[in-house]
Amino acid sequence: MKITNNEMLDLAKTIKSQIHPTILMCSASRNFGAFENEKGLYGLQFNISNTSKYKYATVRIILNGCDLYDIEIKNVRGRIVDTKKDIYNDQLNEVLESMWEKKETLKRWDNQIPTFKINHV
Repeated sequence: MKITNNEMLDLAKTIKSQIHPTILMCSASRNFGAFENEKGLYGLQFNISNTSKYKYATVRIILNGCDLYDIEIKNVRGRIVDTKKDIYNDQLNEVLESMWEKKETLKRWDNQIPTFKINHV
């Protein structure tokens, strides 16, 4: 089903709004945009840099046919280096961070940084 450009932008904005700003800021996220993939599915695309796993990468969050998200990370050469399928919107923050940060980094953060729970209203 084809959607209009405005609907595609609204979808991308909705996906972005479901990701906590701190998660985006810590990965230097930028160049946000809506896109349509080769299967005709729509989503949000943005660049990240200087995470513990990637110096530079492109993240794509795609709304799949099951009303869940598929996430893929592409390296600077455009090769897919990580994917996760069927992610619920309330899992986006944790899954994204685990995809672009090394486990050791996340463990160190968990022990040293006061944590907070993100509640969606």
